[in-house]
Amino acid sequence: MTGAKRQAELDGRVVLVTGAAAGIGWAAARRFAAAGARVLIADIDAGKAACRAGELGAAHGCFGVDMAQAEQVAEMVQHCVSRFGGLDVLVNNAGRTDTDGLGVVDQPVSTFEHLVAVNLRGSLVAAEHAAAVMRRAGGGAIVNVASGAALRPVPFRNGYSASKAGVLAMTRHHACAWARDGIRVNAVAPGYTRTELVEALIVRGRIDPAAVARRIPLGRMAAPEEIAAAIAFLASPRVSSITGSTFLVDGGSLLGGPGPAGEPGGTAAPAGRPTYAVFGACNSIGRAIVRRLSSEEATVVALDADAGQLATLAAAVDGCHAFPLDMSDERAIAEAAEWIARRFGRIDGAANAVGADRVIAAGPTAGSSALTAHLTGAVRVAKAVGPVLRQQGFGALLNLTSVGGEVALGDDVEAASSAAAVAMLTRTLAGEWSGRGIRVNAIAAGPIEGTTSRAVNRTPLGRAVPLQDIAETAAFLLGPDASFVTGSIVAVDGGLSVHAGPDHAIGGYAS
Repeated sequence: MTGAKRQAELDGRVVLVTGAAAGIGWAAARRFAAAGARVLIADIDAGKAACRAGELGAAHGCFGVDMAQAEQVAEMVQHCVSRFGGLDVLVNNAGRTDTDGLGVVDQPVSTFEHLVAVNLRGSLVAAEHAAAVMRRAGGGAIVNVASGAALRPVPFRNGYSASKAGVLAMTRHHACAWARDGIRVNAVAPGYTRTELVEALIVRGRIDPAAVARRIPLGRMAAPEEIAAAIAFLASPRVSSITGSTFLVDGGSLLGGPGPAGEPGGTAAPAGRPTYAVFGACNSIGRAIVRRLSSEEATVVALDADAGQLATLAAAVDGCHAFPLDMSDERAIAEAAEWIARRFGRIDGAANAVGADRVIAAGPTAGSSALTAHLTGAVRVAKAVGPVLRQQGFGALLNLTSVGGEVALGDDVEAASSAAAVAMLTRTLAGEWSGRGIRVNAIAAGPIEGTTSRAVNRTPLGRAVPLQDIAETAAFLLGPDASFVTGSIVAVDGGLSVHAGPDHAIGGYAS
């Protein structure tokens, strides 16, 4: 999708970003403004918020707010509605962290309480007031900025970690409670990011950037703009089926350790037309991804066994090249990857959709073929594209799998086992290849349109996942905007994986 189309989808939209005068919040505000949105910059530093709004231009506004004060948070949302006439997107970014290095025994309870008041209670109040506005307008999007510290305990950051874990639970609850109101709620969990606060701590000697980088598989901290890209993606109406998701943007930090020792690190992709390979291009997911990637003015090579279907696809899609091959032939797949790299000079990304349709359907067509077609297919594709990506020092691999690896969708245990295995293979590969700058992620899809699944009735959004949503997510994860995302399993499932109730309970949460 071209930049002009992205801007058109946000023209006139109203976006409220808290904690927006600096760091991730300011990067997000700039990103939304550049895409045509009208942005309200909210921050505890009212003067700086006003300056930032002035930098963006007259179409934007500001508001001074202490997120620990519930009445001020309510006033902030009301001011946004009065100033702009509505609210389409809330970015709950404001927060503070533990800076004293004290354990829970030595830390005053008042300090802990204030962290919770800002990070959790303030976000909760903002979300509920924003949702009331969005509900009257027929929908909207809320993106909560959590942290990798919400998923892994960090000693001496007890209040921060606890409050951010609460944010993730709040995200899941609100996603289910408000799904039928057309309100999507997701969270971004950043890793170490070089914000002004982190830069100041580096100057004071409180953070050793080299030591931090060694603990991150991709070998560096994130730029605020990389987190902002993920926030903007989750807020986009192009991904209407993503809700209740926690989107890791941490350079692979939660994989459990740094990249392989001695790896030389990656390089930036060169300028020019990108090249993508789609394995399993003849199934419905593969076809949708081919079409979406081709809209990026990219070269796309579609690979699968059915030469006739591939030829039809290539004829219908600009920039698409057909490459028929036996997807069970390991040597043929490897030779195909090498040919693509020679022919086009690069492979920016590879999407593996082999067996994905069958595993996501989890019906009678999956059966005993799931482990062979889906799991072994993922290994074959990784073995084929891995050497090419590692040699060139840039690129991404994306596996397409099912959310059935996380939640029980039906009777097909082999499909579920295969999906879980592919997700863990994805994380393993991300850890193995991160030292070379190669990113590896997966999409865990819920029941897709065109298939019959009883699980649709358990989905908070109440519908199957459009193929276009999966294709949009694939384009994001394979593209440069996801440059700090690796080892992440992104659920595109309408909230199915976070909904624990029976069919009749959907929409019955207290809000």
